Amino acid sequence: MAGAFRCRFNLTSMLILIVALLERGLRLLGKAWRLFGKYHLQVGGAAAVLLAIINTYMYSQSCQNFEVPDLTHGYSPLFPSHYFHQPLTSAQQDLSGDKLHDQAAHFDAYLNSNLVRNSLDLSVPPIVHITWCAEGPFEYTHFLSVLAAFKILNPSVLNLHVLTLPYKDADGYYQFLDDLKRDLPPLLIKELQDKQVCYGNIQQKLKSILSLIGEEGGIAMSAEVVLVPSATISSKFLMEKISIGQSSASREPLVVFLQSNAYKGTSHTDQLISSSTLFDCTEPNKFSISSTSVCVSVEEEIFPKMIFQGNHHLYFLLRWIGYGSSAELVPKPANVEIVPNIVHYVWLGKRHLKYFAYLSILSSLHVLQAEAVYVHGDIEPLGELWQEVKLNPRVKFIQRNFPSSVFGQPIVKFASHASDYLRGDLLLRYGGVYADWDVIFLQEMPSIMRRYNTTANVDWPETGDFPDVFNLGVLVAAPGAPFLRHFLESYRWYLDGHWSYNAIHMPYKVYEKIPGSLNVDRHLQILCAKQKCHATWLKDYKSTSIDHLGSHSIDWTKDALAIHWTYPDPPAFENKDSLLRETSPAAMIGQYVLQKADKLKNN
Repeated sequence: MAGAFRCRFNLTSMLILIVALLERGLRLLGKAWRLFGKYHLQVGGAAAVLLAIINTYMYSQSCQNFEVPDLTHGYSPLFPSHYFHQPLTSAQQDLSGDKLHDQAAHFDAYLNSNLVRNSLDLSVPPIVHITWCAEGPFEYTHFLSVLAAFKILNPSVLNLHVLTLPYKDADGYYQFLDDLKRDLPPLLIKELQDKQVCYGNIQQKLKSILSLIGEEGGIAMSAEVVLVPSATISSKFLMEKISIGQSSASREPLVVFLQSNAYKGTSHTDQLISSSTLFDCTEPNKFSISSTSVCVSVEEEIFPKMIFQGNHHLYFLLRWIGYGSSAELVPKPANVEIVPNIVHYVWLGKRHLKYFAYLSILSSLHVLQAEAVYVHGDIEPLGELWQEVKLNPRVKFIQRNFPSSVFGQPIVKFASHASDYLRGDLLLRYGGVYADWDVIFLQEMPSIMRRYNTTANVDWPETGDFPDVFNLGVLVAAPGAPFLRHFLESYRWYLDGHWSYNAIHMPYKVYEKIPGSLNVDRHLQILCAKQKCHATWLKDYKSTSIDHLGSHSIDWTKDALAIHWTYPDPPAFENKDSLLRETSPAAMIGQYVLQKADKLKNN
């Protein structure tokens, strides 16, 4: 608190204090001062000045005005609960009897009941060493490997030995190692000193792995191996002197369990190895969850979206590791329509309503058949076109000031960031459909879409290392939708100088974390850029040369809810005359909107 003081004495202060006390003592000895004769007053005055300086210095060095430090930590419960062992409420489960292998609940019960819960009486200590021998990004596969070791073995120390620091892409997709560092308390990142672990032959690798574990014992494994919960680990491999899991194809060592002081009674490492118990780590295409499955070798890169659905046993396992349940990670529609049939636009700044934007509003009113169209902005649009559309009682302007900051961070460089933030905020509050001004609706919203909490679709361009990104130029949501809550929370990590990070990249990372909260509908919008339109439900949608609209590969009246021209605007949408004069697909869509709005009677 201001006005309080904190005093401290250091060595310098103590020496000065001693000098000051000596000086004061000499002054008290009056006879000693008289020896200076005629210089008595001058020396006495100088001593007084010196004493004042010393006291001032002492005060400044020893007692400082104390300000309360900023201890704001921004705590929020980020630990995913499934990373940590939950109380065991039933006996250990198996996969026999009438339990069906293709039901996630049975897999979950089996996997959760076969974790290593108590390491106090085991011969192999809960010290884990994971070796990462790659020289690129830290992939999701490696993330699952480390997380599986943490969840299954419950280690007291989890060492990740890396040859080099992982590559970080410019767009920030590969954040999996950062996720682990944030969420796993015992994780330690270390440089891998012995390169033979990665590049040696089978014998060299094995000896280097044993050296890495050392006399204290523990478990070592490759970051390209995923452990499987199994009673065999606790009852066998964690009780024996040494057990070695090998690749079923190459016979290379992938997992090693080593007892403390295992070298006692052996003359050399070869003798220890010869006494080991050997087992295989299964190949992915042959893997099944069973009592004999202990590990699976996964060398190919896996992206989260690849495991959201699918009945292969490997997908069941990886979903359980990454998300806490082996069930498919797909959104489930409500029994009733929960998305209100209203449309939101964001309007920032003093400007005229363009003809393209005018067509967009008409499409919301007369094609989508919205019950209301809300234009949220700081200044009401200008011009005759706005004056015309606002005569419709379903069109309402809502005063909303330009957001100057988000989570305390100023919005300065890109005004579009304000719109990016507002679309999530508006839908979270009111629900409905958000639309950019360059969106034209092509049909009414299907009832099934209005039963999902949130619906979005992927964008078409390749975006760095991201397997996909979203285009939120059309976004459909119910009030209070969980995806939107997390989307807005991602703005805690707002980057003002990066135009696409929060608007395009972060929504996809949110989706990877909570995939069941978002309905990805590739028929939500056709995406157009540079006079080419991409239907994201077709296989070649990422091709820069394709034009699905111009090539008549799609039926725009039925195949999508909307069409979105990101850049540039179609020339036909410059004004009504150009729209009626042209015969391009864009002009046909604009004329269709005018027809539905009953605006073609006089032409």
